[in-house]
This record gives sequence, structure tokens and C-alpha cells, in this order.
Amino acid sequence: MPPEPGARLPAVIILTCKLSPPERMQHARNQAKMHFSPEQIITIDGVIGSDPEVDKLFDARRASIWSKYSPGRSEIATYATHRLAWKALVDGECEHALILEDDFHIDDPGLVKAALDQAPALLGDGRHLIKLFDYPRDRSIGQGTRMHVDGISLVKWERTRAGLVGYLLSREGAKRLLQRQRVFRVVDEDIKFFWELKLDIWSIPGNPVCENAVNLGGSLLETERGRKRQRSLSRSIKGILLAMHRDLHTRLNYILFCRRHRRDKQACAAHHACQKTTVATLDPVG
Repeated sequence: MPPEPGARLPAVIILTCKLSPPERMQHARNQAKMHFSPEQIITIDGVIGSDPEVDKLFDARRASIWSKYSPGRSEIATYATHRLAWKALVDGECEHALILEDDFHIDDPGLVKAALDQAPALLGDGRHLIKLFDYPRDRSIGQGTRMHVDGISLVKWERTRAGLVGYLLSREGAKRLLQRQRVFRVVDEDIKFFWELKLDIWSIPGNPVCENAVNLGGSLLETERGRKRQRSLSRSIKGILLAMHRDLHTRLNYILFCRRHRRDKQACAAHHACQKTTVATLDPVG
């Protein structure tokens, strides 16, 4: 159901499905009750692998070209469930939403509350999606650029990381994500190809929201992934080529981003306008 008129922004949308273990949704409800106002909270009972929506959404031909492993039905169902949240944001009255998968746990309540309070600023200046959870990566490929918005640290990783357990999303970001009529990657992988939909994606470092599936009945996707992701020489070669394609575009977009922000910062300083913005610094992150 859409948020009530006058509800505190952003909405908090919790994604679940009828296959989710009962303890998982109970934990999500407890977390939501503890940290958010009741009028903020929307629960979406999403799509499962046996639903016909999976067949309508999945583009098998493009998956055979652009995915190392063809997504399973449960993975497409997860993508479809995120799309329900994006559509709820576009169709509702809120300009921003915090979207949470039902295995979330809030590790830093103060930072999450601050991010909610400052959502209009965090998602200002053309930013579309702020991740509150990133899967870790090796430091050698973890370069990025940091800035502060209203006292909250943001980082744009050179290579966008997987993980959509918790994220802030703008209405414009939701519209861009929904431009893809049919999907051919898992949703976590698709955001790594942000340039295809012209998305500006940032993260709040430190994972103020974390994944807690291991304590809540386990992953709903691992069994299917294990069956589908058998190794072969041809698949390995395809994976290398796809990674090269992604890395080339990722690096190019990051270079262009850094140049653009340097120009903006210089213009701001030249016109003494930097004192009027909440953005304080842009510093490299290692």
C-alpha cells in the first residue's frame, strides 16, 4: 500500500516474499519498529520463482550474451521484487525511499537515521542511489572518491560494489532503473553497469546496514546458484571478456566523473559559491 499523505519522507520499503523464513520477517519487523516511524513503513510481498512475472521479465537471449551465468528463476524473482519497490516510489507521493531486503540488520542506527533525515541532500545534485551496504572487496581494487554532504561521508567507488540489502533511492533513480523493460542479469550485478541507465551511485562507507541472512534461515538463492554455476572453459573465457568490457567502461566513467567534479569545484571556488553548498570535500579513497 502507498504511504499515507503527509508521511515522513523517505518511505521505508521492506522487501520479502512468501518463501522467506518466518524468523527473517519477524526480525525485519522488530528492526523497523525500533528504528522507524510506523507511517513510514511499507512491506512488499514480492515475486517468487514460480510466478509468471519471472517469464515476462526475463530476457533469455540477452542473458546468453551479457551474463557469465544465466540468472535462475529465484534471482529474476528477486529483481522483480526490487522493481515493485521502485514502482511504488515512482507511483507514490515520496521523493525518496530507503529500500531494505528482509534479511537486513541495522548496525549503526544513528547513521541510518541521519541518512534518512538528510535524504534530500544526499540524493541531491544528480545522485540517484546511495548504498548503505557493500560487499567487501580487495583494497587493490577499492579506489574511490569521498565527499561529505551535511556531515555524512559518501564515497563513489571506482567500481560499484554488489549488495542491495539496504539503499536510499530517489524517484528519478527509480525511473531510470525501471527503463529496462526486461532483465538479463541479477539485480546486484546490474547496478555494476550503472552507465547503461545513466545512474549516479554512491555508498555510505562502513556498512551501517548489514546482511544477516546467515542468522535468519540462510540465503534463499544459494542452492539455485550452486546448481547453475558449474565451471567450464567456455564460461570462464566469456567471464573474462565480460569483465574486461565492464572494467573498461567503469574506468572511463570514473575518469570522466573525476574531471567533471574538478571543474565544478574550480568554478565554485572562482565564484565564491563553495560556501553555499553542503558538499565540503572531494578526496581520494584507497
